[in-house]
Amino acid sequence: MLLRHRSGFTLIELLVVIAIISLLLALLLPAVQQVRGSARRTQCTNNLRQIGIALHNYADVHRGLPPGRITTFYGGPAVFSGWSIYLLPYLEGQNVVDKYDFDYPHFEIQNQEAVQQQISTYICPSSYDPDRTVQLSTGPLESQLLPDRFGAPGDYYVRFGGITNSEGVTATAAFDSNDYTPLKKISDGLTHTVLVGEISDRPQLFLRHELQSGVQTRQPGWAAWSGPQALRLLGYSEDGTVEGEFDCIINCTNEQGLFSFHNGGANVLYADGSVHFLGSGMPVDIVMALHTRDGRELTDFEQ
Repeated sequence: MLLRHRSGFTLIELLVVIAIISLLLALLLPAVQQVRGSARRTQCTNNLRQIGIALHNYADVHRGLPPGRITTFYGGPAVFSGWSIYLLPYLEGQNVVDKYDFDYPHFEIQNQEAVQQQISTYICPSSYDPDRTVQLSTGPLESQLLPDRFGAPGDYYVRFGGITNSEGVTATAAFDSNDYTPLKKISDGLTHTVLVGEISDRPQLFLRHELQSGVQTRQPGWAAWSGPQALRLLGYSEDGTVEGEFDCIINCTNEQGLFSFHNGGANVLYADGSVHFLGSGMPVDIVMALHTRDGRELTDFEQ
């Protein structure tokens, strides 16, 4: 009598194989995610480097950095445009500039085709929602959201106005409003002054990387790359809920601190064109000192 030999796995053997595969996937997944996160951070760094080169090319031609924002009276106080539109010819964005009418504010109907175009250099690859749409607003004080005007997002911001540290000392941010900023105004030195930094995923509000469903940041219309991507720099409580504190300034909230979805910090562009990663535990006063152009601080740090 011939015995029939069965080929294949028994149920126990199959379960063992599945368990081994699951274990391997559990071990490999964090490594894969880490590699992807590292690649996104590298691309973000490259975006800021390109912005830095564009800023210096612009400054060579116009003898200064572009205005952080341009405010005017347009049926009321309004933010006409910001620094980012002026950099586009230096970022291979002339096709967008050709569609942009500089006689009208960024939020006007005449500029809808231009400002709705996504500019990849202005979006961090680690963004929670890189394809979000931003409802535009007027500004600069109590901005009025316009129900039928929308723009593509931006994740990189400049700072303007005074920056006041925990001791009450105020110094000036790198960019002027309504005027060029000659590089010689950066008296702290180009290697000690931040020009551009990450504030990811505005206008959706995040506290410690937790999305606050249905809640927006202040000045939500400024979250579009066109208008104007310029904010003041403020510190917060550790949980990001209280503004004006000095416990946290990096990755606590995306209101007006630095904020990214990179692990452990955020990228910034210095005035000399270099890009640095600031750790989320960096003291607030040091971060503020790095963002001022004339505070007479010489701030060195390690990543």
